[in-house]
Amino acid sequence: MKRIFAILLIFALLCTACGAQTQTNAETTTAAAASTGTAAQTAAPDSVDALNDPTDDSKETTDDFTVTSENGEITQDGSVYTITAAGEYTLSGLLSDGQIAVDAGDGDEIKLILNNASIACSTGAPILIRNAAEVTVKAEKDTYNTVTDLRSGSADGVEEDAAIYAACDLKLSGSGMLIVETAFDNGVKSKDDLSVKNLTLKVTAVGNALKGNDSVEIKSGSLILVSTANDGVKTENTGVSSKGKQRGTVSITGGQVDIYAACDGISAAYNVEISEEESCAVNIFTASYADVGEAVADAETYLIVPSSLYSEACDYYAYLYNDDDSDGVFVQCSYDTMVYSGRTAYYGLAFRIPDGYRNILFHIVTRGETPDGANYKASTTDETVNTAMNGYLLTSVSGDTAYGDWVSITSGGNSSKTTYSAKGMKAENEIIIDAGTITIRAGDDGLHANNGTALENGAEGLGNITVNGGSVTVTSADDGMHADNALTVNDGTVNIVESHEGLEANVITLNGGTTLVYADDDGLNACKGAATPMVTINGGYAEIRTASGDTDAIDSNGSFLMTGGTVLVLGGAQMGGMAGSVDADGTVTVTGGTIVALGGICQIPSDGSVNTYVSNGTNFSAGAYRITDAGGKTIFSFTLSGSYSSCWIASDAFALNGAYAVEKDGSPLLSWTQSSQTEGDAGNYGFGGFGGFGGRGRH
Repeated sequence: MKRIFAILLIFALLCTACGAQTQTNAETTTAAAASTGTAAQTAAPDSVDALNDPTDDSKETTDDFTVTSENGEITQDGSVYTITAAGEYTLSGLLSDGQIAVDAGDGDEIKLILNNASIACSTGAPILIRNAAEVTVKAEKDTYNTVTDLRSGSADGVEEDAAIYAACDLKLSGSGMLIVETAFDNGVKSKDDLSVKNLTLKVTAVGNALKGNDSVEIKSGSLILVSTANDGVKTENTGVSSKGKQRGTVSITGGQVDIYAACDGISAAYNVEISEEESCAVNIFTASYADVGEAVADAETYLIVPSSLYSEACDYYAYLYNDDDSDGVFVQCSYDTMVYSGRTAYYGLAFRIPDGYRNILFHIVTRGETPDGANYKASTTDETVNTAMNGYLLTSVSGDTAYGDWVSITSGGNSSKTTYSAKGMKAENEIIIDAGTITIRAGDDGLHANNGTALENGAEGLGNITVNGGSVTVTSADDGMHADNALTVNDGTVNIVESHEGLEANVITLNGGTTLVYADDDGLNACKGAATPMVTINGGYAEIRTASGDTDAIDSNGSFLMTGGTVLVLGGAQMGGMAGSVDADGTVTVTGGTIVALGGICQIPSDGSVNTYVSNGTNFSAGAYRITDAGGKTIFSFTLSGSYSSCWIASDAFALNGAYAVEKDGSPLLSWTQSSQTEGDAGNYGFGGFGGFGGRGRH
């Protein structure tokens, strides 16, 4: 047991050391072939130009508080105003410690018009909507309004846990300003659908800034959303409504949205969807990139299960209890990540240990069953909670008894990553980006889609990320984009400025657009999953760059196929073999397009590929390069600011018996006649390798 733990720890430290190396031989690259235009990998700004903070224009009101309506019904009990019928209600003035409650009929639609209103409450939600068909909270034009939750203590077990809380659909609108603040829990929450339109809104909350259990939709407006210890925007349900609407999606179709979150920027129980009905800009900062910093104390603990013991037919639970006669609590351990010892994979099942419990044991039950303490297939014996360790490793199962011990694990070989989920966008099904300008600086993955999650609609999460347009710029402490299943770029621009692994998925497909990646480890990594791992490039322009060390620019645990497009590969490793420019467990095949692969040569295109030129040992130092045919026509051009020792070039522009050359700064560097499919120095390079380690999985 101790020996296994040591291997886990040493492996993590070695990966951290590799990831910490700096790239000195190729700092940046620019240019593509004239036919594809010019693409440049540019650094993201240290901060995004934030909105004008509406609190800078704060206006204190000392006017007496009033609630008026021409057609509604209002009752007053001290400082509590209760609305009981449909209608429009105008709220004005200062309510320093009171409440607006809505308790109307199931079919009633209510509109609360804020007209320079300041509402605070220390005993409950300042705006509490218990019952109605739908409620709109509208900030009147040119008005400044505040809603402040003054409650203190723990929000555990409190249902009405937001400054603005609605048990029905909730719409925030208007062309005025609304400031929501709470140190109790959530900022704005609807148990059903939550939407925002036109509003200038700032929410500062210790919990979720915006939470719609069924959905959150941002249509337009200017939003600053701050969560000091949780997720910025969140949904919870994944069932289908009585009207056939799928629940759990976060959608943004317009406006400028700045999210500062201690944990995930957007956490969707189903989909994250970004499209553009009008101008749309989304800026997300998480963890150390957020002003709030790392404010999460309840980091995750992992039940680590060897592949030989893990079963999709089972669920895994931790049972926490004390030595007295009080009841304990079951906490499900959900698949979260893969933990590796060398190339041996373990399933990391995450859970959080509630405060106040001393003892723990683990139950393995039939999938879908609720544990009751007796219906387990196997169980560990009593253990004391070890707060100094963050993992419990199952070592064996004999009969109905499971055995294991506490261990410590580090996070994915990247020490700068948070120990808890602090992703830019996270979805349990799919992330779909059709348009907009998105900038993410995350202490974890930039974008992350899980698969295999059991959804309330009866399906399982797909785990896909699809970019159909727009611009996505990511600076991440872990993966730039991670899809458990498929990651597809059809159009638009993807710019991974910093990452541990750039694009990681079971299947990666680039069909068009511009993809720019910089990674400390692998640039594109097709990891093991439900399908055969595959990296496919069918079109567009891609530029993949990695740091020096044991890194692969393109790494597939299956095969690599290119049918079109233009690709510049800058592999940080110079040794070839199992690290370098393009490394696949299977075949490397190029049937169309042009690819220049610089760095250590792991493999070259297989038989049946387009013609290829190999130069093993030629130094490609800083300068401007041009690949030309016999007539001087440019096939591909690029610029380097550092050095690479080897290359292979494959292109459908290379014809048999054609003459070609590589120029550097206008002077000849290489020339050859393509007398066979593979030409040049194809001598001492490594053949294949093991590919990259499997994906880290979800978090």
